[in-house]
Amino acid sequence: MQINTRESYEVLVVDIEGRLDTNTSGYGYDEMVRIAKGGNKKSLVNLKGLEYVSSAGLRVLLTAAKLVKASGGQFKFYEPTDLVKQALEISGFNSLLSVYGSEGEAIKSF
Repeated sequence: MQINTRESYEVLVVDIEGRLDTNTSGYGYDEMVRIAKGGNKKSLVNLKGLEYVSSAGLRVLLTAAKLVKASGGQFKFYEPTDLVKQALEISGFNSLLSVYGSEGEAIKSF
């Protein structure tokens, strides 16, 4: 699993690639919490490279979103793969997280 960040239109974009599961959730948690506590008020998480997410991975995403929200920021997600989208829907996390179809759509929502 890889997590990288970049800037797009004054928004921090977090690109996640690979699997976010029990084996990678420790690293994912550390990175996402570090990013969430970084002070960026507008952050997006690019899910198009995320091949799989387990319940442990979902908790990582929700924790990061809650940390950013608690500091007055917004943490949004976009372009989940079909498998990740299904996991978000089955878990009910799609109602807890702001999920968009594209990066442009997500950026415009700020």
